[in-house]
Amino acid sequence: MKIDCHVHSKERSACAVDGEEAMIRAAIGYGLNGLVFTDHDKYIPGERVRELNSKFAPFRVFQGIEVNTVEKEEFLVIGFYEPALEKTGLHYAELYALVKERGGFLALAHPFRYRKEIGIDVKTYPPDAIEVSFSVSNQDKIKELLRLANAHPISNSDGHRVLNVGMFYSYLHSTPKNETELAAILKRGEYDCCGMPERLKKINEEPAKMEKEALRMLAEGRDREYYHKATGNMPTLYDRIQRGDSILKPIIPEAKVKD
Repeated sequence: MKIDCHVHSKERSACAVDGEEAMIRAAIGYGLNGLVFTDHDKYIPGERVRELNSKFAPFRVFQGIEVNTVEKEEFLVIGFYEPALEKTGLHYAELYALVKERGGFLALAHPFRYRKEIGIDVKTYPPDAIEVSFSVSNQDKIKELLRLANAHPISNSDGHRVLNVGMFYSYLHSTPKNETELAAILKRGEYDCCGMPERLKKINEEPAKMEKEALRMLAEGRDREYYHKATGNMPTLYDRIQRGDSILKPIIPEAKVKD
């Protein structure tokens, strides 16, 4: 089963461009078998999940959430519904304890996205998985995090629009019937990290131009506000390039076993 476990929709994530059904149709078009809606601090309602599963069967839609902790790190939680996760202000240790108590799956999303170091102790509170698909930058540091936490790598799109959904995905070794079974498969690491190389090469074309332009402005001594006004791009992209990171996506191979 090919599934993207980190997808947003404009119904609940203000930063998302496209809605639930558009994201699902795109995922189907790219050959995926399922996705997990993990909106920021907000669950997709269970009733809506059932409606979407009925409408798009045999494609599977699962419920999840992306939680932003006090330490300014973001985590994917899959496997159970807990309204407390929709409220901000949780410390990572609290989130970790809750997910472990409920038997859910916990993954550190896009490490090093906002800063050069992460704000949590993965050795004391090890997540089940750590995303490796955010950027070509910091891959050695991510490998060290995986070692310290004894965690599984996972590849997700963090898709906010149809262009990106499914560019990275997990190839599950079995097919889950519900969120509980999905969480169990992910926790055991019974999946392969996969991507769509040709799509990723195409997707990287525009970021490569943006990165080149940002480097030129940095050489001229321009600041993030100038970059934003001149290009219309988010100043956080400029921040990443200024600290030496790249905004290009890694090229991860397609699943070896085809559905």
